[in-house]
Amino acid sequence: MKLFVYSFVLFIVSCDCKVFTRCRLASELVKMKMIEKTFLSNWVCLIEKVSKRDTTALEIRNGKTFYGLYQIPNKWCREGKKGGDCNIACESLLDDNIRDDTACALRIFEQEGFKYWTQWEKRCKNDNHFTTEVYKCPDLLMVKTSQDGDLSSNDLREKRIVSRRGMERSRFLRSLRDLPWLRA
Repeated sequence: MKLFVYSFVLFIVSCDCKVFTRCRLASELVKMKMIEKTFLSNWVCLIEKVSKRDTTALEIRNGKTFYGLYQIPNKWCREGKKGGDCNIACESLLDDNIRDDTACALRIFEQEGFKYWTQWEKRCKNDNHFTTEVYKCPDLLMVKTSQDGDLSSNDLREKRIVSRRGMERSRFLRSLRDLPWLRA
């Protein structure tokens, strides 16, 4: 165990580990396209409550070690090499690449649901305020349309203005045709 603790300290000193802001975390999760947007606020809340959005979060409780953003217990990973129910090395749950962490968390979710994480049950379930806050994040306000690709809210606003102007011109021209003195 001492060797593991020393290895962990060395790992922390040498890595580019992240502590995400709420909005940056939500944006990263959306970009990965692994989590459904419907459940996004639940995942962000879970991560915030269990690890404070810190990729290096490590906790030892009741003889179990919990790793990374999702605080995944060592039942799902193996120390020093790939293994466990997620077939992943526990140390890889502590780096700034959250794709493998998220894949493992989704596997847990598929088998156990959010109830697997007691912090979610206590602090995130039915938290509408948290949901509202997550969906206010600027990166999540961007809309993707199949025709136009990714458009920022400013681009969409400009397209709506141009479209409105065109509709107003059409209405104006139609109204001119209805004037009796122009019909001749």
